[in-house]
Amino acid sequence: MCQVDPKHLPFARNDRYGDMGIKPQPLAEKCRLAVLTVTILPLKVIGAASCIIGFYLVCRLSEVLPASMKMPVTALLGKFFSRLCLFFIGFASIKRVKVGHAAWDRSKGDGPAAGIVSNHCSHTDILIHMARSFPSFVARGGTESIPLIGFISQKMQCLYVEREAKGANAKGISAAVKERMQHAASGEGPAERPMLLFPEGTTSNGTHLLPFKTGAFLAGAPVQPVILKYGEGSVSPAWESISAPQHLFLLLANVCHSVTVYELPVYVPSKEEQQDPALYARNVRQHMLRYSDLKPSDAVLADKRAYHAKLKGEPAKDTKKRE
Repeated sequence: MCQVDPKHLPFARNDRYGDMGIKPQPLAEKCRLAVLTVTILPLKVIGAASCIIGFYLVCRLSEVLPASMKMPVTALLGKFFSRLCLFFIGFASIKRVKVGHAAWDRSKGDGPAAGIVSNHCSHTDILIHMARSFPSFVARGGTESIPLIGFISQKMQCLYVEREAKGANAKGISAAVKERMQHAASGEGPAERPMLLFPEGTTSNGTHLLPFKTGAFLAGAPVQPVILKYGEGSVSPAWESISAPQHLFLLLANVCHSVTVYELPVYVPSKEEQQDPALYARNVRQHMLRYSDLKPSDAVLADKRAYHAKLKGEPAKDTKKRE
């Protein structure tokens, strides 16, 4: 039996379509997909596209509102359109559960958070958070130029960064995140719009929790840990080891999906954690592992890329330089 590298386990697809979404299917499944492709899929595409266009128009029209009303109206309607878009994608029901609150030490505080830290599995993660709290988030560079989506992200006051940013560019985005969170923690910023951060730095298949980067913890401000757990079904909403077009097709060609959102108590850092972002990051990660069935993994983006290269039969790249 082939030995599986433990660092590849968080990136393997665990649905019926397998890695890369090309696992051979029986005739019955091919027929089912064919029927759904010409019936349900077009309706889903039209519905989701309508939500994006509708919210884009809301963002444009909000420009005429008084400054004090722009963000509250945009956020309220943003939550509505995000939830409606999720409905059309197939998330008819989203279960939300508060965990750990009964055993939480209230002496640590339980006030508003300056940021949301969440595990990262899919492109639908952002929509799920938008439907709940409509946060700002760090988007990939170039997002601001995408038709419709770009203007929406600007209205959400997103920060943009290149994935491979190094040196001054990486420090610049970290400083911007830190400043935004400190501003929110001071009470001067809008409490209903914290930063949404995915400290793992990449997506996994939802079974493991990867090491946390320190960017979300540099401000030493309270954070709201959230764990997303997608339900098992014909197709996994987790975006792993599969091309974006193939994943989007399978997601829309299957009728329904499920997700449970586990909300942990706001984590208020100690003085030691405020002075040591790496310690703060490790402790929040352990806190999230404690209240979930996720498995710890030390795999990083380089390991995911190595796994993808293996699946494609490409030469393995040097992953000694950890990311």
